[in-house]
Amino acid sequence: MGDSFDITFPPNTENICATPGGAARFGTSITPIGLSPADRTKANNIYDHWGQSISFFERSPEISAFSSKFDAFLAGTYTLTADEMAGYDLFKGKGNCNSCHLDGRSTTLRPNQHDTGDEALVRPVFTCFGYANEGLPLNPRNAFYYQTTPDSFGFTGNPLGFGYRDLGLGTFLRSGFGSADNPNSQWVQFAPTVDGQFQVSSARNVAMTPPQCPTTEAPGPYFQKEFFHNGYMKSLKQLVHFYNMRDVFPFNVTSGHCPAGTTEKVDCWPRPEVPNNIDMTTGNLGLKDREENLIVTFLQTLTDGFTTPYPNIGTFTGQCMTGGTAATQGNAFLIPTPPLPPCASAICGVPPLPGPLPIP
Repeated sequence: MGDSFDITFPPNTENICATPGGAARFGTSITPIGLSPADRTKANNIYDHWGQSISFFERSPEISAFSSKFDAFLAGTYTLTADEMAGYDLFKGKGNCNSCHLDGRSTTLRPNQHDTGDEALVRPVFTCFGYANEGLPLNPRNAFYYQTTPDSFGFTGNPLGFGYRDLGLGTFLRSGFGSADNPNSQWVQFAPTVDGQFQVSSARNVAMTPPQCPTTEAPGPYFQKEFFHNGYMKSLKQLVHFYNMRDVFPFNVTSGHCPAGTTEKVDCWPRPEVPNNIDMTTGNLGLKDREENLIVTFLQTLTDGFTTPYPNIGTFTGQCMTGGTAATQGNAFLIPTPPLPPCASAICGVPPLPGPLPIP
């Protein structure tokens, strides 16, 4: 790492590095800092070493501890409670969760079907590393929609305002607004087939909380989290209920405008932000209310720190939240989505165009 002190940087380096917007602010140059070939090689080397250091840190026990109840269960040193085991059976069975959040076992969708194989001889990471569009509504509480004026550098985070639509992987393949550049032009043609898709997150540690706020679920005291790519879900109960009932209670409204007599996130799901490529393996799972709760109970077994407690777990100094129910958690803070302008041409007008359904 000592080579970083041997690089001759041009006088305007600090100004360039302090300017938001990246290459678009410097005539589309992806290397606006003018380095000699030798110094560029050193800089690339150092960048690679930083990446390797981060990778090793993320693989270390400090980050990837594999010290949850579930890991102890796999090791034979912990017995899942009746509810935890029932939730696990639903997770890899009727709930169809482990078809994407891989648990090292087979999916058993048929009633009374049992996985007769052995656990995979690896530590399951509870993701397939694939991509999916789960049909999430646009979340008007996302601060990005309001970053429409220049900051002190003259940089505007989102000049499109509510004309922005998050096409996820599709935006990346088009090298679209807000995305890094797609390094392979041959991938561009596939953009319409992946619009709205985001990488499947790991289910590990989704229920991790500080000890002062021992749950993510209302009435609490609970530690408020936001789930999915845009933070629309506020509790694991909501998340599981969405997978279960998305297609049972669909309404052609935006968030904050569910019809009278319905409750958003309970018996009203606003329309998806991106209606194409929606994952239809979920949305109408036929889970009973108690079965949803059992899956939440199982998800809580994936929190690290059970066999080896984190030494700094008690350092949280923030406030716990209380009140309400997990099913309506966060609804007290819903704001009506304003009338949406059409999807901006900088998003939906970039070929190959989204389809077959129009993006509202």
